[in-house]
Amino acid sequence: DVNFNMLDTTEGGLLKSVEQLLSDIFIPTLRKMNHGWGELASPQAQAVKQEFISSLESFVSVLAGAQESLQEKVTLKECDTFDLRVLKGPSDYMAAASSTETTEKIEACMKVWIKQIEQVLAESDQLRKEADDLGPRAELDHWKRRMSRFNYLLDQLKSPDVKAVLGVLLMAKSKLIKLWRELDTRITDAANEAKDNVKYLYSLEKFCDPLYNSDPVSMVDAIPGLINAIRMIHSISRYYNTSEKITSLFVKVTNQMITACKAYITNNGSNSIWDQPQQVVADKIKAAIHLNQEYQRYFHKTKEKLEQTPSERQFDFSEMYIFGKFDTFQRRLNKILEMFETMSTYSALQDSKIEGLETMATRFQAIVLNMKKKHYSFLDQRRTDFDVDYEEFCKSTSELHNQLKSFMDSTFEKIQNTERALNVLKKFERLGIPDLGIDEKYQRILQNYGRDIEMVSRIYMKQKLDPPIDRDLPPVAGQITWARQLYSRIQGPMDLFQQHPGVLSTPEAKRIIRNFNRVARILLEFEMLYHHSWMKKMEHARVGLQASLLVRSPETGELFVNFDPEILTQIREANCMRRMNLEIPPFAALLQQKQDTLKKNYNKLQLMLSENTRVRAKIQSAFEQLAMPHVTKVDEAIQPGLTSLNWTSLNIDKYLSRIDKTLVDLELLMDRVNDLVEFRIDAVLQEMSGSTLCVLPEDEPVTCEEFVQTTR
Repeated sequence: DVNFNMLDTTEGGLLKSVEQLLSDIFIPTLRKMNHGWGELASPQAQAVKQEFISSLESFVSVLAGAQESLQEKVTLKECDTFDLRVLKGPSDYMAAASSTETTEKIEACMKVWIKQIEQVLAESDQLRKEADDLGPRAELDHWKRRMSRFNYLLDQLKSPDVKAVLGVLLMAKSKLIKLWRELDTRITDAANEAKDNVKYLYSLEKFCDPLYNSDPVSMVDAIPGLINAIRMIHSISRYYNTSEKITSLFVKVTNQMITACKAYITNNGSNSIWDQPQQVVADKIKAAIHLNQEYQRYFHKTKEKLEQTPSERQFDFSEMYIFGKFDTFQRRLNKILEMFETMSTYSALQDSKIEGLETMATRFQAIVLNMKKKHYSFLDQRRTDFDVDYEEFCKSTSELHNQLKSFMDSTFEKIQNTERALNVLKKFERLGIPDLGIDEKYQRILQNYGRDIEMVSRIYMKQKLDPPIDRDLPPVAGQITWARQLYSRIQGPMDLFQQHPGVLSTPEAKRIIRNFNRVARILLEFEMLYHHSWMKKMEHARVGLQASLLVRSPETGELFVNFDPEILTQIREANCMRRMNLEIPPFAALLQQKQDTLKKNYNKLQLMLSENTRVRAKIQSAFEQLAMPHVTKVDEAIQPGLTSLNWTSLNIDKYLSRIDKTLVDLELLMDRVNDLVEFRIDAVLQEMSGSTLCVLPEDEPVTCEEFVQTTR
């Protein structure tokens, strides 16, 4: 696209109009453009875009400098006391010089010019009033303007009017000639100085470009070339080799570095330090600090190198004047980093699950919010407001820290259990807040832990012969569990202490460790002793499985299930041992595998005996002889359980099935007999129910109806 527009040059002229067009319209627009850059739209091409915009800004600076040069030019006044146009040659000069009146008029004209020139020279000798944040390009602009001013003045000294005045006064041997020649020499020297300085500063410009076009990270690489270029100017320049000028140049380099650091940290002023992720800002600040360190390091390196060559000009500059501002800026950055670190440290209060910290977390949020609400620039090292607010911030966080320590102290005063105290202390430690007295708390808990070990030792000595056992545990497993519970009371805290080796390095800790090892060894030996004893005892339980299934009481003849209760106990022991990850013998593993079968057979035998008792109860004495063959079958079916079958037999189910069949047959016989007897009684009673009176032997007469009801 081709764009045409019109410039209004009525105010300031063409240069000013072009400068305003670029600085007020084009450059801001280019900075805000996010699209339309073509291949330069990729993040990798950002440097190219930035360099292009920087070159535009540099051109704008050139336009501004040219405009200032035009405004500062000095034009010698026209001679209003004599018409210099009549002086066309030496003859005219001679005629004018012979006339006293004419000479006086021409001298009056030269006096005006001398006064103008003296004013220009006086202004150039005055101290420059500059902003305290100007960069090295401003130095070049200054000498360019000065060169333009003196060159323009020199051009006027070579004009026909000035030559004519000089010609007349020379012939008239005027006293002003001597003064004029001195001024001419001074102007020539000033112009030569400006020209020479501009030449060398132009050679420095490419080394200064990174100060304007790059960030502090990449700017570090440009420092050696920049300092070496300044060293060369200091060594070979005719005019720009004084300590004052080089120091001023270094100060401007420092100014531009600080300006670049501020722009880098704030994204060219678009974001404050609070609008960006804290870690991103911290990294940028560290890059700025590193730039200052490398800047000074290479300066000192160059200075030391020059000291080894005394014939060269030395770097005898005021380092305080050159680096003082950057050091002040670095101290401000360090304070911001410390503030960030404090905020990051105490932000853990918001995420903590410790009950009671909510009020302190809220208070810290208020402290941070109060700091963020400040309206000044935190990066402006000249603002002392920050230092006052920073001290207040540190004071508030210190008070909060003391409150947190008091809260932690009161929390631990309420905790008596060592392991719980260690777990709570671990929560405070995870906050990551320094100087809370964590190590002192560990030492206090360690002392309490030493007393816990002694108490566990006393409990063991008192209860080891008859330890308390939970009701749902078998004897041996219960004793081992008791020992393990005692062991866990001292092992759990010791595991936590071992995560902090420094806690266990004191002489008092060594004594506690020895006591712990002694008690732990005793408890482990207790466990091993009872475990080995149980493994040997388990083999005796094998005899119980060889016993017959049933046994008959010699006194009453009653049948009982002959199952050794010790077997169930050993099964429970084996289950507990396995849960405790202890070794169990092969026979115990076999019992575990068969425990369901053993329990099922035991329950079936118990049910069979109860059924046997129930069915035999149906046999009335009148029918005992009748039921004898069937009863004998039942006894024969039961007999193997008294003699040949044991708890390892494989045909117990068949055995129980045979008994069930004989019992069913016996019960069926008894039910049929009882039904038949009841039927006959009903028939007899039916016949008797028609009679009025029934007389029974040796009884009172009753009605037949009463007799029938009673009989039924």
